[in-house]
Amino acid sequence: MNELPSRAHRPVRVLRVLASRHADSTRMVRPQDFDTELVAQAASVSDVDGHERYVPLCVDWRDARLLLSRWDDDCAMSDVPFLYQRQRRTATHLLAVPFEQLDAPGRAARMTPTFIFSIGRCGSTLLSRLLAAVGEQSVSEPDVLTSVAHFDDDAERAAAQGARERIVQSCVAAFEPACGPAPVIKLRARCNRAIDVFLNAMPHARYVFMCRDRDDWVRSSSRAFGDSGEALAELLKASVEAFDRMHAARVDPVLVWYEDLLADPVRALRRILLARDDLDARRAAVERALRTDAQEGSGLSRASLAMRTGDAGALAAFGARWREIRPERLLREHGLSRLR
Repeated sequence: MNELPSRAHRPVRVLRVLASRHADSTRMVRPQDFDTELVAQAASVSDVDGHERYVPLCVDWRDARLLLSRWDDDCAMSDVPFLYQRQRRTATHLLAVPFEQLDAPGRAARMTPTFIFSIGRCGSTLLSRLLAAVGEQSVSEPDVLTSVAHFDDDAERAAAQGARERIVQSCVAAFEPACGPAPVIKLRARCNRAIDVFLNAMPHARYVFMCRDRDDWVRSSSRAFGDSGEALAELLKASVEAFDRMHAARVDPVLVWYEDLLADPVRALRRILLARDDLDARRAAVERALRTDAQEGSGLSRASLAMRTGDAGALAAFGARWREIRPERLLREHGLSRLR
């Protein structure tokens, strides 16, 4: 599972960012998004000055390197709606770490992260902000973990084989200096297609799965991303199957509905944060977080989305395709009848 490509010992590169592209885009971060110049090399990550300030950014599968960006922001990572956008916009220096120099999996094994999986456009960013409001160290959409689920071509996919679980472990470990041993990591919806990678890499993690009323989700996704109804039906099927895989792996996933989160946020948080007995005392902080736009400062803020119109035919197209492919047994077995 965790075998990495056998290569001669290569140095860690320290790169200065000269320019970046797609700053506010929702596209996945890629190494090609940055123009850089080499400013130093080191024998190991620990030899780089300020190495603890570097945060996982993305993966260069072809060169077998993990890229990290230096966090120079004044704000905490938990205050950023989408980490990948903030990194792409503000990164000044990168580390390019060869796979053979990644942390051993033992460090991640000592951590207890919570992964928030979702169907997207269902309040997962809000949940991330609510968790931050009650003092949890929450990271929203680190695209380095999206990298294990999405590939640009078959060559990239082939290069990733055998290394994806180790990447997940190394990235979770790399968040420890900033987030402590129990970070809450909210993932993009496309990560649902790589659920087995996460389950194999971090079987001891806590898993949360978020959903939303089906028709509202289709409308919101179409407006935000321009997704077709057919594509959304395929994504929802893959997401339901991912939830089933969580159950099969016996990780006891917590199912959270967006509508229930809005109705009683403290109750939803209590189901996720089993060890916390102080959440009632945090209601004021929770209410303040509810009144703010969880995606403010991004291209998916309420103000930005108010300017967009979705595909008028998306809901009908979704319904037609969903009736053909919906996994009836899984919807019934896992309490997902609202998606039917």
